[in-house]
Amino acid sequence: MLEVDPEDYADLGSERADEIDFREEHHGQGEGYAPTSVEVVSIAEVHCRYEVPPGATDNVNRPVPGTTVLVPAMEADGWAKAGQDVRFAGCLVTARRATDGPEGAAARGR
Repeated sequence: MLEVDPEDYADLGSERADEIDFREEHHGQGEGYAPTSVEVVSIAEVHCRYEVPPGATDNVNRPVPGTTVLVPAMEADGWAKAGQDVRFAGCLVTARRATDGPEGAAARGR
């Protein structure tokens, strides 16, 4: 996990952005982000409807506001099934910073 600045997510709305402290990165760390060990508290699959916005000049599907469905999950394995009229968009993970003791090491998979 990488610790991030909630301001980077301001386009999600200030209340939701203020809740974002970490992100998982699969394409390289990027500069300015420090790796952080966390303990996963809960996982929810995020599903939503996608469509080309009215008046768009490109043909790119975007998430449709107000169509988000959160589905509790036991693990984030990348094999989420699409729901009716919605597609899998990612996972929302609630986590807390891992402690330095034995419990923290177990949460990091050691």
